[in-house]
Amino acid sequence: MRKFLVCDGGGTKTDFLVFNEIGETLAYCQKGGANAKFLDEDIAINNVISGIDECLKISKTSLDEITKIKLFIPGFEACINEVKSKLEVNDIECLSDIDNAFYGALGKAHGIVVLSGTGSFAVGVSKENKKVITGGWGPLVGDKGSGYHIGLMCLEHLAYFYDNEIKDSKMRELALNKFNISNEFAMRDIIYSKTFNREQVAEFCKVVSKSASEGDFYALGILKEAARELVKLVEAVNERLGNESLPVTLIGGVSKIGNLFIDILKEELTKNCSNLNYVNPKYNPLVGAMLYVLYNEIEVDVESNEINENLKKYEEEYSLC
Repeated sequence: MRKFLVCDGGGTKTDFLVFNEIGETLAYCQKGGANAKFLDEDIAINNVISGIDECLKISKTSLDEITKIKLFIPGFEACINEVKSKLEVNDIECLSDIDNAFYGALGKAHGIVVLSGTGSFAVGVSKENKKVITGGWGPLVGDKGSGYHIGLMCLEHLAYFYDNEIKDSKMRELALNKFNISNEFAMRDIIYSKTFNREQVAEFCKVVSKSASEGDFYALGILKEAARELVKLVEAVNERLGNESLPVTLIGGVSKIGNLFIDILKEELTKNCSNLNYVNPKYNPLVGAMLYVLYNEIEVDVESNEINENLKKYEEEYSLC
């Protein structure tokens, strides 16, 4: 029976999985980060190689017994030749982490996934395997509906509060506390300093989330605007895919706001994309890497009962789904 090895990596950790063609998990391990844009290349390469070696050892599998090795690691493309050389294997491919995130979120090959983290984009695949991506343009001309956008709207509201002498906002109170300042005017020196970056703006998404959960009018308005922007990304994908009946789901940091935001998003979807049905994310990106390989490399029906039953065993054993 054919065996495969995949990994899902980022800046802080990298997960590895060995499995067979019916979705049985043979080994799992975790190592440090592998995104070479944020880490020294040698460290990233060593983490990947040690993860592959350990996973093979746990599964009692030799490297030449592995049919395919697929690495879903952003920022690792320049390192792939070094990995091939050290392992003396050519059949290793580095793919986009969008691909495994898609399969993990939906548990299938067709549908629409919206990612809203620090940035934002939507990716959809039709039943005829047409693929469309919208968004992902970065903070200058895009990232609407993202954690960054939500944080930016929070800061914009602080300026509005100051100019209009508005004091009665929970969001105002929490934002000033986060800055450790007594009034909004003092934030100018902070936000225009060289050290204040995109990630720090996105941190104010938590302020908005907390305030909205306590019923703050302005924070709720921000979440509604963010949801509208994400649905615009979905609308564009939906139209370009021919308005098929497809599932759609949300992943990324903004999804952790929970039902408060999901319910707003569902309402916007119902108004603007009645042919789509919202579903909760099904699996994590590592499972998504497995499903991607099974579907695209050997054309396995990833929605089959056999695959689903084996994934349940994986979930129970490793608590990763």
